[in-house]
Amino acid sequence: MQPVVSVIIPTYNRAAYLPRAIDSVIAQTFADWEIVLVDDGSTDDTHEIIEPYARQLGDRLVYLKQGNHGSSHARNAGIEASAGQYVAFLDSDDEYLPMKLARQLELFAADSDLGLVYSDYAYVDLEGMRHDSAFDTKCSKAREVAYEAVGENLHVCGESLFDTLLEEYFISTITGMVRRDVLAPAIRFPEQIAYAEEWVFYLKTVARCRVGFVDEPLCLHHFVQGSLARSDASENTVQLTRTLDAIVEAFPNLNYKQQCLLAEHKARSLRQVGYDAHRERRFGDAARAFALSFRCAPRLGVLAEASDSLWRGMTGAKQRSAASDKATSQGETYGVR
Repeated sequence: MQPVVSVIIPTYNRAAYLPRAIDSVIAQTFADWEIVLVDDGSTDDTHEIIEPYARQLGDRLVYLKQGNHGSSHARNAGIEASAGQYVAFLDSDDEYLPMKLARQLELFAADSDLGLVYSDYAYVDLEGMRHDSAFDTKCSKAREVAYEAVGENLHVCGESLFDTLLEEYFISTITGMVRRDVLAPAIRFPEQIAYAEEWVFYLKTVARCRVGFVDEPLCLHHFVQGSLARSDASENTVQLTRTLDAIVEAFPNLNYKQQCLLAEHKARSLRQVGYDAHRERRFGDAARAFALSFRCAPRLGVLAEASDSLWRGMTGAKQRSAASDKATSQGETYGVR
């Protein structure tokens, strides 16, 4: 019998955390679900962790084993293998709160035209401190979404959601639940990028359907040392510029204001790439990044930084400049995972 919700869990060497994720699905107050677990080439004891769950859940657990192709490929494989009327996502080091599926389905029932429902989420930072609302502490634009209330903390978003989501991505992968027919045939996670890929996925979804959100934390995200999102802020910023390129490619008919917004996003990211390279004394790389930033959104200060880095690269200058003292990590301000 077809389940109502398919929960797709990609995993790679997360045996220590995987039981917490699976148990959080089992603990849902809404029980008509299947788990599609996609093992993306794990080399730890993930398979041994799965065996007792396979015996317990039977055909409610679909287990796929593939080579290491990345989380987007794994999620896409999960979508293809799933059978639910709705598709939800859970990372293997995170967890659902007990009412997650029930509350989102309640909003779908309140407005049958909705194709996507997302929510707020809580998170535990690297110091072990729990924060009860990412919307209040990490995602400033989430509170600017225009909406119509249709129930207690149940909202249908206005048409401006796409523009707000272009300004900042605040729909975390694990919070979304998508109606299956919305995903067919072309909406999938982009496999050519490795950071903030959910931004592209949810922008495509938002552009295609009506959207609602539950203004409650329905998931618990755990910041984990060694995860991709935490491991290398400088590389994440480089990857973010590729994500922005993917958004531009996915939406060739953006209006002038939207194009300018994305250009400013990319200029800011490239400036950070330049600051990071300058701090590491890769002056040639820094000069190129600053020059590309200037091309996206001309700023005299960025042109000066490009000139400074180019001069230092040519002369071998060793003293620090203003760019070297840039302590911010702009790429991290985009990260909501």
